[in-house]
Amino acid sequence: MHYPHKKYLLLFFLFFQTARLLGQSDSTGLNNATPQKDLIDYLRHYTKSKGKAPDSSLQVGKLYKTYLPVVGYGPAVGFVFGGGISFSTRLGQATTTHISSALLNASVTTKEQFYMNLRTNLYFPNDKWIMQGDFRIMLYAQPTYGLGINKNEFDSGQNMRFNYFRFYEKAYRNVAKHFYVGMGIQLDKHFQIRDEQLDLDLPGLRVTDHYTYSLAKGFNPEKYTTLGLSLDFLYDSRDNSINCYKGAYAQLSYRQNLSFLGSSQNSSSIFYDLRKYFVINHRAADNSILAFWTWGQFNTSGNIPYLALPSIGWDTYNRSGRGYVQGRLRGTNMMYIESEYRFPLTANGFLGAVVFVNGTTASSNLQNQSLFNSTAIGYGAGFRVKMDKRSRTSIGVDLGMENWNTRRIYFNLQECF
Repeated sequence: MHYPHKKYLLLFFLFFQTARLLGQSDSTGLNNATPQKDLIDYLRHYTKSKGKAPDSSLQVGKLYKTYLPVVGYGPAVGFVFGGGISFSTRLGQATTTHISSALLNASVTTKEQFYMNLRTNLYFPNDKWIMQGDFRIMLYAQPTYGLGINKNEFDSGQNMRFNYFRFYEKAYRNVAKHFYVGMGIQLDKHFQIRDEQLDLDLPGLRVTDHYTYSLAKGFNPEKYTTLGLSLDFLYDSRDNSINCYKGAYAQLSYRQNLSFLGSSQNSSSIFYDLRKYFVINHRAADNSILAFWTWGQFNTSGNIPYLALPSIGWDTYNRSGRGYVQGRLRGTNMMYIESEYRFPLTANGFLGAVVFVNGTTASSNLQNQSLFNSTAIGYGAGFRVKMDKRSRTSIGVDLGMENWNTRRIYFNLQECF
């Protein structure tokens, strides 16, 4: 089912507005006279705890933790059992140093999968240095749907199993107010790849998109590696990286994969990530936030392996593409945009809600589909519970829908972006 032209126009309007709005700034700060509450406050109240009250703000050098047990279900993974821990601390004075955070989660599923992820975002004293990390170990199973935007609602995908190891680490040095320059190392290793629907025996010959692409681009369809160095530029004026109320974030990264370092082939890509946040109501206790996010990745030279191509749900925090199953949209090049409206349900900030809409366009160099040739839309709403008011950490559950009104549920620890 195709959406009316008005919705496509809205998608492109939001994209260009996002780029333009990055240059604007908020004129005032938040003004909320109502004391803020989190889950810890309510637990202390209802259990009549007489212990020492928690710190009202983050203390320098002290580590704070928020836990989230996970029992859920996902179309790509089946039933999930695991948990997540959000860490937050401040490595310098509050007036000059942002909150550092890390998110660790591990899960097992009924579809014989295991994955463990650690993402870090560290701000050193006076924000002189920023370190960003993304580390993953995965024994995974997931269907793939080819490259580009395929809107066949009856496509159940081509099942794949693979092991995956990711090691990303970037270091940024402050060069001007809010501006940073850095370098990084990025490793993606896929191995023991199995196309479960691949059948090369006649007369039941059946090939998959992954197998076809791998042979066409000169990759071993059972294993491949991308390993390279990156040159990175960063602008970060956010007031809080965990749950931002105001400010902007812009990242531009050039990655060069090098065969002499161990990459399967030489290749290069450009990646960008732009985010902008606005406080809608400064005067009332209703601290409503309007947030914009767009990212894109473009193959600039050589060939990138199929599973390392940009894909929905494979960003740093696996948050893009709510409404779609992870990996449903993949492309040689990809652009993504999302807008989210966040608002409190209680004046003390304990309960909140969000509504969101996103759009994705992707290209395929095998099928000659270009960017903006077609667009996939996702939308939905969610519920938030404040776990830690000091770091603004919340847990959330979102209901997302896609082009064909298929509904999916997503659990989050921290905001999506």
